[in-house]
Amino acid sequence: MVENELAKKDLDNFCAYVLSRKLLLGLSNEGFGKKVNISKGEISKILSKKRQGVSLNSFYLIAINSGDTIENARDYIYPHRKFNLKKVKIDTKEKKSANKFGLYMKENFDSDTIEYVGGKNSFDIIQQKTGIEEKRLKDIYYKTGAPEPFEFLLIEKAVGKKPGEMMKDYIEKHPIKNYNH
Repeated sequence: MVENELAKKDLDNFCAYVLSRKLLLGLSNEGFGKKVNISKGEISKILSKKRQGVSLNSFYLIAINSGDTIENARDYIYPHRKFNLKKVKIDTKEKKSANKFGLYMKENFDSDTIEYVGGKNSFDIIQQKTGIEEKRLKDIYYKTGAPEPFEFLLIEKAVGKKPGEMMKDYIEKHPIKNYNH
């Protein structure tokens, strides 16, 4: 599948996932929105597929606050995506981060001051392990791109974190302002 077909499948599956969680809990859009800490308008937009992609915040908040796990949400929404890492050789070039996600990765996972991680989680190594295209990863790290949930899950796996562990930390450190309005 090409990327735009994969993204459409992501969105279709996310819509079905949100609907299944809402029905399981027996809640209206408004009630479900309150439970998961997302506006009813955003829930409506997700369910009517008026979104271009799956938002990291929506993915995380809906999975966790509806009583599910990140692993279950991942498996439901992304069965068509591969989460296998590639083997890499470690020789990297230093690059500067320019946005929140790039700085977050540098500060938390690519620092030589973190003994057990070292330089094993540099941009180049993450790119090689995850197979995320270099241009896309540069957009995420250094420009205005935001990681899609499946990309975030791959990056988490590449740095040795459990599904949702790094996502929780990132979302808590970089909350979206006015998300419920």
